[in-house]
Amino acid sequence: RTPPGGALGPPVADMQTEPTPAEPAAADPLQLYQRDVNCLSDADRTTRKRALTKLTASLQSLAGDKDVLSALWERSLRAPLLKLLIDPVEKNRELTIALTSTLLEALPMEPFLSSLAHVLPSVTGRVGPTEAEPAEELRLQLLELLSHICKRSGAPLAAYLPELVSALAAGFADPFPDAKKVSCAICVEVCESLAGHIEPHVAGLARALGPALAHQHSRVRSAATEAIVSLLLREPSVLPEMGTALALIATDRASSVREQAVHSITRLLAMMPQRKAHTARLLPHLLCALSDEVEQIRLLASQSLTKLGDVAATATPPQQTTTMSPDLAAAAAAASIRDLPPDEGRARGDEAAAMAGAAAAAAA
Repeated sequence: RTPPGGALGPPVADMQTEPTPAEPAAADPLQLYQRDVNCLSDADRTTRKRALTKLTASLQSLAGDKDVLSALWERSLRAPLLKLLIDPVEKNRELTIALTSTLLEALPMEPFLSSLAHVLPSVTGRVGPTEAEPAEELRLQLLELLSHICKRSGAPLAAYLPELVSALAAGFADPFPDAKKVSCAICVEVCESLAGHIEPHVAGLARALGPALAHQHSRVRSAATEAIVSLLLREPSVLPEMGTALALIATDRASSVREQAVHSITRLLAMMPQRKAHTARLLPHLLCALSDEVEQIRLLASQSLTKLGDVAATATPPQQTTTMSPDLAAAAAAASIRDLPPDEGRARGDEAAAMAGAAAAAAA
């Protein structure tokens, strides 16, 4: 029956509403990955591998949130991950290097630089002679990781230069040719970014690099030539010690290496500190290239001498009139060959070579 007044029930405003349960607090994003991070330290090799694989797959979603990525790396992931660089299972070490490389590339600059104190000793230790990575392909990946770190770090890398120099010396002596080439490229990068700090280490690095200049692979010799030039530009006092190696490079059996030698010697003559004191040692190698069997190298040598002549003319005051030294006389004779007929050019080339001999004798 309808109650009196026809009302069907109490007004809506007077109805008792049930309380809404409180919404759960947002989960900590780091907790989503904590189980996988914990599994990195598990005694079972398969569990460690599975955790590495899952964390690698998670990076795609993490890369968009730099704050979460930085927090995960600094609070949880860094220490157990770097320990796996010495995992007894090669596949796990491979996954660890790849994951570390990807993380360091994705990290913002501040957490990246703050991690150098942890990352560099771990990486250089696996390249160096004491606990070197036994698999050559993984050593190469470690050196590539080290190259990325050097390119991104810049000046803060100076604090870790002793460890880096030790790793480079080991890389120069690595039996794997590709590892030698990457080590030479790192050396060039370090000389560029740490020009004010590398000088005390140049002599040791140059000696360690010496055997690579005579390596059986021409690309290794070319890479080593570029590295030795970068070192000599920072500390030319080791040039007498490397004179024989440079002479071999200038007369190398591979034309690509001889061409690299022309570029390198020209760069030294144009840019090396106290270059006048070392001209007599370097110029004969450039003059020899004027009679190279490859026309491109002959032309390159002639053009290089012309550029060096312009550099010398710019640096010399016009009023200065002195007797021309044997090395400058040889350069002048060589530069004049460019526009001569072939027969006369060869004759003038012999003349330049004779003058180069006089320059070398004067240097001795």
